[in-house]
Amino acid sequence: MDSKSSIVLEIGGRYTKCGYSPESSPRFIIPTDLLPLNISSYLSGGASFDNFKKEITSNNETIITTNQIPTQLPTQSQLKESLFIFFKTIFLNYLLCKSDERKIIIVENIFLPRLFRECMVSVLFEQYKVPLIVFINPTASLIPTLRTTALLIDSGFSETRVLPIYEGIGILKAYKSVSLGSETLINQLKQYLQSTIINGIIINNETNQSITDSTICNQLLNDIIIMNNNSTQLLEDIITRCCFCSFKNNNNNNNNNNNNNNNNNNNNNEIQINNINYRISKEYSIVIDGKIRKGLIDILYNDVNNNNKEEEEEEEETGNIAKTILNTLLKCEYDQRKPLSHNILLLGGTTMLTGFKKRLVLELHKQLNKDNSIYKKELYGLIGHFQFINHPFENNYLSWLGGSILATALEHVHSKITLESYLNAPSQFKRSQLIPEWEKLTNINNYTQIAQATMGTTTNPLQFNSTSSLFSPFTSSSDLSNYLNK
Repeated sequence: MDSKSSIVLEIGGRYTKCGYSPESSPRFIIPTDLLPLNISSYLSGGASFDNFKKEITSNNETIITTNQIPTQLPTQSQLKESLFIFFKTIFLNYLLCKSDERKIIIVENIFLPRLFRECMVSVLFEQYKVPLIVFINPTASLIPTLRTTALLIDSGFSETRVLPIYEGIGILKAYKSVSLGSETLINQLKQYLQSTIINGIIINNETNQSITDSTICNQLLNDIIIMNNNSTQLLEDIITRCCFCSFKNNNNNNNNNNNNNNNNNNNNNEIQINNINYRISKEYSIVIDGKIRKGLIDILYNDVNNNNKEEEEEEEETGNIAKTILNTLLKCEYDQRKPLSHNILLLGGTTMLTGFKKRLVLELHKQLNKDNSIYKKELYGLIGHFQFINHPFENNYLSWLGGSILATALEHVHSKITLESYLNAPSQFKRSQLIPEWEKLTNINNYTQIAQATMGTTTNPLQFNSTSSLFSPFTSSSDLSNYLNK
C-alpha cells in the first residue's frame, strides 16, 4: 500500500481534478457530476439556497426574480448516494484503481459545507474502505511557486475568493468572497443570445447566408442553446474561444478639462472588434457580436456607487472583483500590504481568459484613483506595485499540484484521518469530530515550512520521482537558489 501512489482530488463547483501523486498535472479534469443534485454554488462556499434569484442587466440594474422551482439544500442521504456514484466513476472509469489500496488527498475550499465533508468522508471510509484521507487547504498552491507570501485570487465557477497568505500563514480575518465567476459570464451570454434572436444571428454553413425566418431562429436557439443539456459546456467554449478582457484607459490623474478634450479622441480611436462566427453544428453557425466579445467580461467589474450599508452588502454578493481585492488588503496590516500586492497568485479557470491580468491591474488602479474613496486614502501607495507570480503551470490546477507535491510528505501534515481511527470511533458524533475544521486552528498548516523541513531528506516534496525536476524552469531563479544553498 505504501508503494502505491496516492490519489489527489480537487472537487470544485464545476470541475473536479483527479490524478496521482507525484505527477505534475491531473490526469483528468471532469465535470463535478452529482446528479440528480445541482449544487455547484453550494460546493463553492456553502451558499444558501432559496427561491430568489438576482439578475444584473446590461444597464447595471439588479432585478430580483422568483424561481419557479425553489432549490432546496441536499439531505445527507442524497449527498451520500450522489457521492457514491461520483467516486465510483472516478475510481473505475478514470483512474482504474482499487480504492482500498490508495490514500486520498483532497484539496478543498476552506469553507466547504460541513455536511458535504462529513458525507464525503463517510462514503470513502465506509463504502470504499480507503486507508487514509488527507485534507489540504488552498495554501498548498504556494508550494509549486516556492513562495511563502501571496495574495490568492481564486476565480472559479460560482464565486471569486481572495485569501492573503503572509509567511505561509493564511490571514482568515481578511478573507473575502464575491459571487462572480464563469457562471456569471455564462448567464450573461445566455441572456444576450435570448434577447438578440433577430435576423442574421444564425448562418447556414452551406449557403453562408443568414436565416431570415425568426421562427426558425427561435427554434434553433431553443434546441441548441437553451434546452440542450450540454448548453453550459457550449457557452463556456464560446467564452473561451471568442471573448477576451478589453483594456480601458482608467487613469484619472489628468485634469477634468483634459479628460473632456480626450473623450472624443478616445471614442474615435476605439478599436472596433469584428463579429465572429461560431460553429454550433455541421449545418449552422451562430454570430457573436464584437461588442459582446469585448464587453462580456465587464460584468466582473460592475462599478456601483454605494451610499448606504445595504447597498454595500449587496455589492459584496454581486459586486466587483477589484473592490473585493482592495477590501482584503484593507483588512491586512500596513506592513503586509505591499508584499502581498507584489505577489498576486491567480487560481481558477476564469483567470485564464485572455487579458485578465492586465484588465485586473487597470481596474485596481481605477479604484485607487477615485477621489474621496477609502481606497485612495489607505491604499494609494500601492499604485504601480501590483505584480503577479509567474510560473509555468496552468491556473486551474495549481492547487491540485500543491496537493500532489505534499502527498510525498504526509507524515508532516496533521489534517488527516485513518480508516482505523474512523471506524473505531464510538459514535457518529465522535467520527465527525475527527474531520479537521480550519476555523478551529490558530493558523493554517504552514505547508511551505513542511517543504523546507524535508529539503535534503529522502522525502523531497519539491522534486518529482522522474528524472526531470518539476522546477526545472526555475533553476536560474534566486528563490530556488536560496532554498538549495541552505
